[in-house]
Amino acid sequence: MSLRARWLTAALFILALGATLAVAAILTTDREPAWLAARWPIDLGKPLGAMADWRLRALQSDRALCRLVLKAPHTETVEVSDSAGNGTDANGCGWSNSVRLAAVGSTRIAVDKVTCELTAATALWVAHEVQPAAMAIFGEPVASLRHLGGYACRNIRGNAAHAHIISEHARANALDIAVFVLASGRPVSVHKDWGKAGDEGRFLAQVHAGACRYFRVAIGPAYNAAHRDHFHYDRGRYRACR
Repeated sequence: MSLRARWLTAALFILALGATLAVAAILTTDREPAWLAARWPIDLGKPLGAMADWRLRALQSDRALCRLVLKAPHTETVEVSDSAGNGTDANGCGWSNSVRLAAVGSTRIAVDKVTCELTAATALWVAHEVQPAAMAIFGEPVASLRHLGGYACRNIRGNAAHAHIISEHARANALDIAVFVLASGRPVSVHKDWGKAGDEGRFLAQVHAGACRYFRVAIGPAYNAAHRDHFHYDRGRYRACR
C-alpha cells in the first residue's frame, strides 16, 4: 500500500471513529437535541422506533410539542397549570407540563395530574403491549386501568437505601397500576394474579416485561414487598426493570 493510501485509510478511520464516539455520546445522554424532537414528534399510533427514549424525554418541558403528541384518538387529556415555582415547591414537589388524564386510546384511566412525558409513555404501552396481549390471551380488550396513585409529595418507599430520594410521584411523573379491567368487567389484579400459572399471570408477566421499552423505571412484585400489589412506572432519571 502506498503512503498516500495509508494516510487516506488512517484519515477515514479517524473520521469514522469520531462519528461513532459522537453518536455514542448523544445516545447515552439525557439531553436530546431540541431540533430533533421538534422535527420528529412521536406518533402514539405507531410502535416505538429509533431513539424512542430521546423523543419521549423531549416532551418533558415542551408544551407545544406535547400538544402535537397528546391528541385524539390516542389520549383524552386536559392541560393543567404548573405548580408554584415552575413545577417544584420548597420540598422538591410539584409538577410542570402536565395534564389531567381520562383515557389512553379506548382505555379509561383517571389521573388528576401526570406529566406529558409519562402520559405519552403510558399511551404507547397500552396501545402496543397491553391491548395486543389482552386480545391474544383473553380475546377481549382492556377497558380500564385502576391505579393506586399518581402525584404524591413524598420520598421513595420500600427501599431503605433510597428513602432519602424524592419519588417521581412527587413530580407527577409516576403511576402505580394495580388492576386491568377487561371489556367484560373481568378484573386482572397484580395483587391477586401475579405469578399464577393461568391466563391472568401470563398476561401480567407479558405486559410488565414489555413496559421497559416505554418507562425508565418499571418495577413490580418481583422487585420488593412494597410493590406486591402494583406495577410502578415512571420516566425519571434512574433506570430499573424488574
